[in-house]
Amino acid sequence: MTPRDVDGDLLWALFERFVAAETHARVGENRVAPDDPRIVSFALDVAVPTFTELGGDTHVDELNNVVCTFGELRGSELLFVAYPALHHGNEMADPLRARRDGAGDDERWIGLGAGQSKAALAAVCAAVDLLRRNDVPLAGKVAIAVSSEGGSSHVSAGALYGGLDPLPVGAVLVVGTENRISLGNRGRVDVVVEIHGRATHSSSPWLGENPIPLVADVQARLAALSLRSKAHPLLGPPALVPYKLECGPIAPHTIPAWCRLVLDRRTLPGDTEEAVVTEISEALAGLPVNVSAGPSMLPALVDESDTVVQALQKGAVGVLGRPLETFFPPYTFDAGHPCSLGVPTVMCGPSSPEIAGAGILGEDGVPLREIRAAAAVYAGAVASLR
Repeated sequence: MTPRDVDGDLLWALFERFVAAETHARVGENRVAPDDPRIVSFALDVAVPTFTELGGDTHVDELNNVVCTFGELRGSELLFVAYPALHHGNEMADPLRARRDGAGDDERWIGLGAGQSKAALAAVCAAVDLLRRNDVPLAGKVAIAVSSEGGSSHVSAGALYGGLDPLPVGAVLVVGTENRISLGNRGRVDVVVEIHGRATHSSSPWLGENPIPLVADVQARLAALSLRSKAHPLLGPPALVPYKLECGPIAPHTIPAWCRLVLDRRTLPGDTEEAVVTEISEALAGLPVNVSAGPSMLPALVDESDTVVQALQKGAVGVLGRPLETFFPPYTFDAGHPCSLGVPTVMCGPSSPEIAGAGILGEDGVPLREIRAAAAVYAGAVASLR
């Protein structure tokens, strides 16, 4: 099995189908909920029919996660998990129309979500087709899931893995990593700082308490805070970054009653949500604020000797003639939850570097050669399992 053995027509048809489904956070939205009609529609109208076409048995849980199995679960499967809820590429023109650019080795497939997870999901489905055409048995070797997570939490993961009995031997989150294997990542806690004031008309500020100037005081204290958790030798340092500021209520010429500052606190193994909130509360003592935890994700760490990593590397060497690069990304994703359950979980999927950096709002496209390579590697990984 090689990248050229992947059915290109099927791959394109899948890519078109997935891109055409509206599953992205719109401008002004910070999350897409598991029961959002966009996620429900993708689960029922896109994922279920696609998995049925592959010959799998499908199940949709109460949070609209979709799981596709090939026979009864044995606990020896690799689980491939895709994430259709999208948060980037917000400024793309005609985002739901898949299109091709270039030719040959330079051909690029473009569409909203291409490098986030949709090209990778197409690659997983094409990998199952490739395995079937090569008479590789799928029972006990592979399962596919579409997660409904769209809020940077482990809420959907809790339902997804809670419905698997037994749990898989390992999981691959098929999100864009430029076909590298992520061996771990820091966790994250959204820390919400509510700054209290008292509303009044802006012509009479002395009648109220303006919380806006206090934002500077809060940030000055946070900038001077030395975080207690120390850098991890593989995952890197902890971090504390403000990323969202809101005021309210919004009314003409009205000083607001409150400001809400949301902090991104990157966490490491051993950190707890409670300790993070306490540390920030202590740093802001004496100010009119309330500190609480918002959505969070756990850190993840996988050993290169784990079955999931070994399978992907065997697949890569078998079909590409070389192992995949491994890395520890700066971002946080959903691997921490299954890792906490004893399921070694990595991220690995096709993408271009632009969507992970300064081009995060722009055009989302993936080289075709990377999508084909991912499909062949996924198939090779499954075929390598005993």
